[in-house]
Amino acid sequence: MSLKSDFIDYVESNFSTNPLPENLEDYWNTFKNSSDKKNKPAFTDNGKLILKFLQDYADRETWKAKDIAEELFISSRTVSGSIRKLVSDGYVEKVSQDPVIYRITEKGKEVIFED
Repeated sequence: MSLKSDFIDYVESNFSTNPLPENLEDYWNTFKNSSDKKNKPAFTDNGKLILKFLQDYADRETWKAKDIAEELFISSRTVSGSIRKLVSDGYVEKVSQDPVIYRITEKGKEVIFED
């Protein structure tokens, strides 16, 4: 469950004791039925940059965030933050913890970017 779903469940559980004022009902229904992903791009700029890089160098099996950062001339902190989203979305996988090593997934290899 997402935080939004948890929030909606919490608020609706309180409607039985504190009904929603009529003038707020349309707003609540719009909020409740809106998609979290509707206005969000699939990739951040850095996420796109990192995934394109990993696609271009798919012959290299694994990468450290530091190595990716050095190749792209960005900070390893930036890479770590951006790659976390790529991992959670299934485009990259973390293959070891100490040191943290990443690998592009088949899903990540199949993404086609339009420039």
